[in-house]
Amino acid sequence: MPRVINIVKKGLYRDSVYLLHIGEELRKVSGVIDAFIAMGTRLNKDLMLREGFLTSEGEDAGENDLIVALKLGDNADIDHISRLVEELLTQPGARGLEVYEDLDLALNINRDINLALVSIPGRYAREVVMKLLERGVHVHLFSDHVPIEDEVAMKRYAYEKGLLLMGPEAGTSIIGGVAIAFANAVRRGSVGVISASGTGLQEVSVLLHRIGLGVSHGIGVGGRDLSREVGGLMTLFSIDVFENDPGTSIVTIISKPPSREIQRMIFDYIASRGRKSYVTCLVGGEIETLDPEASKRIVQTRTLHAAVLEAARITDPSLYSEAQKILSIDGKILKAIEDAIAGLREEQRYIRGLFTGGTFAYEAMVILSRFVGDIWSNSPLRDDLRLRDPWKSYGNTVIDLGGEEFTEGRAHPMIDPSIRLKRIVDEARDPEVAVIMLDFVLGYGAHRDPAGVHVDAIKRAMEIARENGRRIVFLAHVVGTDQDPQDLASQERVLRELGVIILPTNATMALAAAMISLRRSDTGLIDIFSREFLRGF
Repeated sequence: MPRVINIVKKGLYRDSVYLLHIGEELRKVSGVIDAFIAMGTRLNKDLMLREGFLTSEGEDAGENDLIVALKLGDNADIDHISRLVEELLTQPGARGLEVYEDLDLALNINRDINLALVSIPGRYAREVVMKLLERGVHVHLFSDHVPIEDEVAMKRYAYEKGLLLMGPEAGTSIIGGVAIAFANAVRRGSVGVISASGTGLQEVSVLLHRIGLGVSHGIGVGGRDLSREVGGLMTLFSIDVFENDPGTSIVTIISKPPSREIQRMIFDYIASRGRKSYVTCLVGGEIETLDPEASKRIVQTRTLHAAVLEAARITDPSLYSEAQKILSIDGKILKAIEDAIAGLREEQRYIRGLFTGGTFAYEAMVILSRFVGDIWSNSPLRDDLRLRDPWKSYGNTVIDLGGEEFTEGRAHPMIDPSIRLKRIVDEARDPEVAVIMLDFVLGYGAHRDPAGVHVDAIKRAMEIARENGRRIVFLAHVVGTDQDPQDLASQERVLRELGVIILPTNATMALAAAMISLRRSDTGLIDIFSREFLRGF
């Protein structure tokens, strides 16, 4: 049996991405079987307990303490390992970059800086962001758990100063062709994107790239920008930015459905001040009634897939026809769906979606609910469908693994997939599961090999099913391009070799899951999907 030790560093905080690096380094050391390094939050301690990493020392750690949990073999040199832990924790995390102890000093030395990425605990963000705004610096605020009153104050000040405050919880932006935080390598073009969703911006920018279009800028305004409290301040500001940008001819706005009051306000603002073409995607939301003049310039859609098609239609009708082919369920995929249905047992009827992207989870639930009924989730469409225990699926379930219950004090699942890897195997043990849906997000900031790191878990899940005379169907959508560091073709090849069915968009993955669950390999559901989810109004 391996020996388990916990080294607790009181009051020590390190960025979760850097902690992943430390874990990788420690696993290379002779005698170290495995490592788990995280802040001492309840979530992380529960995970350590589940995986056999937690000792009494770790259990006593507070949420502001760092726990280094190690499983050691008989040949482990504990003194050497302890010294190495100290060394790794005291090294600066940003190798090859200039490191400053003071923000004012950094700004005084680098006076040409006009954009800053801020990623610190949310409760401390306001002080740093306001200082940057005072110095005339645009801000991309990656931090979550920022108090709503702080967000309102910061955005009002930024608006008055004529500055962009992207975020908080801005997972993605693309400014002048430069990827910020989680973003993909996409070509530049004439489509500007305003998004209250990081993965929504990634999906749209990637699909635009695939059909031959490109992005002028992608502005991530943060998930709460269109709330009543914030009032769409940065969305309105971004509309003005794109109206004055000669490189932008089409503006796409992405969000989960806001209140009708805020939705109406955004459309009125575009109608009164906009001159360019607009495509809106309020995922699964209501279609707004527009006056004839506004409807000439505003196309409304209900899926990310549809938003890209409508941008193509506005650009060139022939491009629209080609884009439809690229993004559709073709004959080869349809044949794979037919074969998958034939291999299922009668009791296998449920869908399980394990998503790293919150908007992907939301869009999948919107589509699935149309075809298979109620979808349970940790972030459901209706509150009565909220899972009592987010760690246990029920019926048709879609999980947003980026939710707070899975990410407090640990890296986002696009970086650290460990929770999803375990969940894949757990879902395979349910004899009623037919389909598991997975999103794989490539690009800067994401895991260096997201498909590869899932190979063992998917193989194990398939093996569990086979041992019980079943087959589980895996569906995947890979969000990436040929220019991303991980390489789209390579990632898709790894999945195909496992027998995973790859869909061209997140929306078509949800459709394919519904077809398999309902044993419908004809084109009937595809026709309904096209009519209700791809049509531009």
